[in-house]
Amino acid sequence: MRVRHGVTALLTVGVVAFGAAPAQASAAVPIAEPTVTSAEYPDDGAWHPGAGVPGSFTFDANGEDAVVGFYYGTTDPAGTFVAADHPGGSATVSYTPQSSGPNDLYVASVDDAGNRSPQHVHHFYVQSTEPRINGPRETGVGVPAEFRFSPGLADVVSYTYRVDNGPETTVAASADVTTSANIVTAAIGSHTLQVWSTTGAGLKSGTARTTYTASDAPLVASTDYPDSRGSGGPGVTGVFTLTPRTPGVVDYVYYLYWDWDNPTVVPAGADGRASFTFTPDASGFYPIQVYSRTADGTQSNLGRDYYIVVN
Repeated sequence: MRVRHGVTALLTVGVVAFGAAPAQASAAVPIAEPTVTSAEYPDDGAWHPGAGVPGSFTFDANGEDAVVGFYYGTTDPAGTFVAADHPGGSATVSYTPQSSGPNDLYVASVDDAGNRSPQHVHHFYVQSTEPRINGPRETGVGVPAEFRFSPGLADVVSYTYRVDNGPETTVAASADVTTSANIVTAAIGSHTLQVWSTTGAGLKSGTARTTYTASDAPLVASTDYPDSRGSGGPGVTGVFTLTPRTPGVVDYVYYLYWDWDNPTVVPAGADGRASFTFTPDASGFYPIQVYSRTADGTQSNLGRDYYIVVN
């Protein structure tokens, strides 16, 4: 028989080695939730050290002498076990928040029969240390695109980045405030760029994230007839510049008014760029679709829609 908080319960208790995670609960026994304290990240509504900066968190059994350990983590329910220093005692862990803003650490006490207490939520606020990312919303495929990083911590000596779950790449921080990285994206579609910085003392910042898309559709530009804006007029010639978004481009093909049976081919220069002229004979709307092609005749998977609007 065990009496806790005025409740009597019959328990079947197996042999549990102290310091190991308890077996699954044999009966429901009320256990008071633990107390949680942290010098670096107290639950006080104020902002504290920063993403990537470790802190110590102490869990206390709160007077429950049968508690042998605690489950803690950032998800509900908590899943990482740590043993108490003695039955009914406490445990201290180191935890490093990875993101700035509001953070929650979930903690539950557990007794030798595996019964868990209600979960305590330690709510704390983490200052931003993540680097800032500036870059294009759309990149090419297989060609470099420039992204720029600026620090959220003092004494940053390097930045490490990865695209999606790809390999990590580290670049030295520039003496200037902004560091540039030429990033090559291998596949069409949406991608997430993750970036963190490291200081001279080895402190790792929080992780910044930005989402962008990659497309092999060529770029189309014209100062005479900007995309989707009324410009020029009947008989006014416009020059259109084409820029590749994939390697090995030797020419471009474009279609006017979605007339797939009448393509116009434009040879590219050694740098893969090209230009063509178009002279509208009347005011109105002239949609074109532009694709790039490589030497073996492979056409870009995606085409660029461009809308010439003639005043």
